Formats: sequence, C-alpha cells, structure tokens
Amino acid sequence: MDGWKVIFEAGYLFALGFVVALSGVLLPGPLLIYVVGKSAEEGVKTGPLVVLGHFSIELLLIVMIMLGVHLILQSPPFTVGLGLLGGTLLLIFGVKEIAAKSGNGNPSGFSHLNVHPYAGGIIFSTFLNPSVPLWWATLGFALLMDAYLLASYFGVVFWSLGHFTADLVWYTFIAYAVWSGKKTVLKHRVNIARICGILLSGFGLYFLLKYGLMLPQFF
Repeated sequence: MDGWKVIFEAGYLFALGFVVALSGVLLPGPLLIYVVGKSAEEGVKTGPLVVLGHFSIELLLIVMIMLGVHLILQSPPFTVGLGLLGGTLLLIFGVKEIAAKSGNGNPSGFSHLNVHPYAGGIIFSTFLNPSVPLWWATLGFALLMDAYLLASYFGVVFWSLGHFTADLVWYTFIAYAVWSGKKTVLKHRVNIARICGILLSGFGLYFLLKYGLMLPQFF
C-alpha cells in the first residue's frame, strides 16, 4: 500500500508541476521571444539549451527558497530594484530590436547577438526577465511548500521535475516550429524582429510602470 501511495504522490506532484509550468510558459514573455529569435539561427537545439540555462537559475532559486532566502527576494527594495532594472533593459533591447539592422538588411538586435542559448536562458531568466525570480519568491514558494508538506524533499524533487519537463517540451516545440519554417522566418525576419522588439518594449514599459508605482513607499 505504501508503495502505491509513493507512486501516486510522485505522479500527482509531477503532473502538478507540469501543469503549473505549462500554464505559465504558454503566456508570451521575454524568454519565449528570445527562443523564437534565436531558433532560426541555432536550430532545434536552441529550445533544450535555453531550458537548461533557465532551469539552472530555477534550481538555484529552489535551493535558496528551501534555505529561507525567499524572504530577501520578497523584500520591497529587492523587488522594486530588480523590476526597474529588468524593465529598463527590456525597453532598451526592445527599441534596439526594432531599429537595428546589419549591413545586409537583417536585424542585428539582441536575439541575433553571439550569445550561446544556454547563456541566453540564464540572462532571460534574471535581469531581462525579473518576473522569474519574483514568481518563485511568491507563488513558486507557496507551491514548493505544498509539495514539501505532502512528501518532504521527495515531493519537491518530483514537482520540480514536472516543472522542468513542461519547460523543455514547450520551448523545444517552439524551436522546432521556428526551425522547420526557417525559410519563412528568414524571409520575414525583419518584421519578426520588429514584432519581438515591440513585445519586449511592452514588457519593459509594464515592469517600469508596475514597479515605478511602488517607489513612493521608499520616500
């Protein structure tokens, strides 16, 4: 009976982590925009490599949360500072993506810089996507505690595996879709770059407005 209970709990927590992560990655964000922009050049491997970089940060955040460091991540000065920094950088890169062109007429914005996809996964999970650490400090913390209370560290591991699997499946699918339609993507890459730039700028303005409104509490 205990064996079946363990199997049930493992399956439940894996599925829960998968669904929670999938509900998040299905929403457009800076990381998705980066994968779309990079996959036309790097191929299908972009998806898994970006996810490895992304999960490297998430694994670090999970360890920090289990050690109680989430209290620092939840502190207003850290939250506002990270949000404003991320918003500013996203706005800068978004504007560059809209305006920048290389000599042959191809866009030369952030997604076409010579940055390895693994490094891109890290960058777009921290400074260029402040919502990731802030999500883990709030909702992620609550979900991890539920998994821990249900099955201790065993629960945290299986919930995290489900979360990682959802990211891997989704971003690999996106990378494959972009790479399989490479000719179409390259043909319209300037317009795609502009759309990505507009979306990034929108996220940047959103973060600046959201966390800028929190500044008065410090004065």
